[in-house]
Amino acid sequence: MASRYEVLLRRSGGINKTVIIDDCMSEQEARDTAEAMYGMEALRVTWKGSSSSYTSSSTSSSGSNWSTSTDSDSSGAGILGLLGLAVIGGFVMLVVQFWWVFLIIGVVLGGLIALGWNDSE
Repeated sequence: MASRYEVLLRRSGGINKTVIIDDCMSEQEARDTAEAMYGMEALRVTWKGSSSSYTSSSTSSSGSNWSTSTDSDSSGAGILGLLGLAVIGGFVMLVVQFWWVFLIIGVVLGGLIALGWNDSE
């Protein structure tokens, strides 16, 4: 079974570089692969577990938690936002299309209110 290794490489003029090497059978193979790939001296090799179990367990658990919580929350908020936008847009369309009807209703109601106040005095 192949394993995953973390290899610390020495840079000539700066901060050391850490790389992950998958599908190696031993520390020596990981060290040789990293040195060949990056052209730097390997300072340390650390075993991180088997490649297949590491990728399947960490990816599935973190990926599924992220997608279920984020997708369900965002879809509910998106639907509510879309519904609110549709209601406001519909109201604006009514006002724009039928402004004269609202004007007539306002004038009639204003006249009735004015007559009602004059009668009470």
